[in-house]
Amino acid sequence: MDIVAPSTLAFTLPQLSSRLSQIGATFLSRTDTINAGGDQQARELIASFLKFAEEMNADLFRERGKEVLEATAIEQGRNYTTTSITPAQQKKGFSSVGRILSQSSQSSLIASMKIVPLQDEKVTAVSCLNSPAAEAFIKNYNKDLEVENEKVIQMDSCLQEYSEEEDSAITSGLGLLAGLKMKGAIPFRLFHSTFSTTKFLKGFYNSKEGDIYGAADFNVTGDHSRVAARLSNYFLCCRNPAFGVAEQQSQKAKSYLEVPNSHSTIHQQDYAFPSPLINRETICKMVWKRLGEKSVMVTYDPLMSHPLVENKDGKEVIRATFQAVYLVTQLDARTTKVELGLHINFGGHLPRFIVNSFIVPSFNRIVSHTQAFFALSLSLNSLTKSDGKVLGEVFVNQIKAARKRGGWKKRADLSKLGVDEFLYISVAMRKLLSLYPWFRALLHEMSLNRAKASKTVKKSLPDVNDQDAINIAKGLSTIILTCTEAEAAVDHWIAQNVALEEFEKEHVWMRSFFVEIAQFSLNTSSLGLKLRVSAGALLSMVDLATDIYMTFQFLNTAGQESYGRTSALLIGLTLAIHIFLADAQNKKSSPHFFLDTFCILIGFKPALDAYRVGSGADKLDHQLMPPLMEMTFCKGIEVVFEAIPSSVVQIFALILAEERNLGALLSILVSAATIAFTSTMINYDWDTSPEKRGKMRS
Repeated sequence: MDIVAPSTLAFTLPQLSSRLSQIGATFLSRTDTINAGGDQQARELIASFLKFAEEMNADLFRERGKEVLEATAIEQGRNYTTTSITPAQQKKGFSSVGRILSQSSQSSLIASMKIVPLQDEKVTAVSCLNSPAAEAFIKNYNKDLEVENEKVIQMDSCLQEYSEEEDSAITSGLGLLAGLKMKGAIPFRLFHSTFSTTKFLKGFYNSKEGDIYGAADFNVTGDHSRVAARLSNYFLCCRNPAFGVAEQQSQKAKSYLEVPNSHSTIHQQDYAFPSPLINRETICKMVWKRLGEKSVMVTYDPLMSHPLVENKDGKEVIRATFQAVYLVTQLDARTTKVELGLHINFGGHLPRFIVNSFIVPSFNRIVSHTQAFFALSLSLNSLTKSDGKVLGEVFVNQIKAARKRGGWKKRADLSKLGVDEFLYISVAMRKLLSLYPWFRALLHEMSLNRAKASKTVKKSLPDVNDQDAINIAKGLSTIILTCTEAEAAVDHWIAQNVALEEFEKEHVWMRSFFVEIAQFSLNTSSLGLKLRVSAGALLSMVDLATDIYMTFQFLNTAGQESYGRTSALLIGLTLAIHIFLADAQNKKSSPHFFLDTFCILIGFKPALDAYRVGSGADKLDHQLMPPLMEMTFCKGIEVVFEAIPSSVVQIFALILAEERNLGALLSILVSAATIAFTSTMINYDWDTSPEKRGKMRS
């Protein structure tokens, strides 16, 4: 590797940062050899680099680089200068100008991530959050950023020496991950994931031994070192208060037992269970280690004792073991993958309801908090369509969490508070509010999800005010009443409002963000989707009941037995096709197949479909299609193989009958209503789909 003379260089500051980072990567790859002192070429390379960096001070640092370097050094709390590098730094191999410069862009990112306390009501649209509680949260939140920033510097620029015990913890963590990945080794149960960026979230509980195993695979948008720093500080960091973790910062500080070195900490975790269950406590050592240029591992290894841990108040406590491992890998410039493995032994049996009520949600929060933190840390200019989807999911989760703080009467106020917390904590939203203050009023009205008379707003984006934003939001609530797909509702909504079309041109993330909010409105609205699927399910069940009634009537009436046999054949054929569809839908899950088959045979399959669609159930891994599509197929089967043929048979029998039967008339009317309702809804959803709208606009 040749070092180019400074006189021949014409680098800008970012180019120099990139160049020095490449050189630094070479040093890091030679760490073991350098420490051993057996590679003269590597030592010469380091010396050349240090000389190169010092000579560059005169040309580049005088105007811009010096300011960046000194500001970064101050922010990192390190004693770097722009003219010299100490022998101690040279001995460490690579704690030098190159990495500091490469960190300058991250330092500016950290600065933007910090939450600035509110001062003037005219400056921001969320001044209502200027409270002592909010200020305390801001202080702790920003303090955590500084701690994690220091960890990033350690991970990226400083060589670490690991003891045999620490290397053993890393090896044990890798072994846990490998064991959890073995197919069929553990009968995992899939858990519901909060965000779509989670590939899987699963766990297993051995009630006899008190063993809990968990595994997760999820992505976040951010640098892998920063993600690893966050996870290494997870159990001690200040979190978004709306997510429901009630630990106080002072209590977290008490859990620190020891900080042996820059890459490890030892802390204690208490588990308080309802009486008469015995409480548990764990002691573990966190160790992080860089495994490669784009990979860092963070492991929590169990310890059985520590001098600072005492049995306080003489209460009986069982010493449990806690082991967790995070393998953090950079996939591309924006995306980091996290593989999580978890093993807790509680030292004896715990009731399953305790595990499901406390331990599983805590496991889920590790994943969701990490994803939410980095989604909220994104800047406005960096947001993409996929980021908009995740931000929408975070927004919805914020509303749900805020509503849990009070009863139904406080639902509206708590929803608005959840909106304000989201706007306040999100870096991108704080910037957006400075551009469009009415965005807060828009989200407030959307969070209420109330169907009201709306007006189409024809104003352009710069002219929109708070009242216009409220009217725009009401428009979406009205559209949702007639849609079964959130994407179709948002597409219609944007097409109606000029300001939204202009907004989308400026911010590509906007549509996917609002689709998530619209889906939440669809799932929680008492009208719209729930009314439609419930009405359709009721009609289908009544239609089947009247058809069965008429079949028995035909079979017990002289001269009409053939009509009865035909009706029975149609009903049997319909049920058989439903069972065939259930088998295709649940090929890899026998319990789900048996549940669907049982509901089909007793005539309650329409109700089951309505429940799944109305509750917003997601498509499971074993399923062939999502719940809404499955319900549509089932409706089509009912119309084609039962409702229409049965109506023809019953009308034919009614015309030829000597006496008019009121039951026959009622059955024909119900079948006609079912046919009309089902065909209308299917055609409406098809014609108003975003794909069809796109073709019409083009």
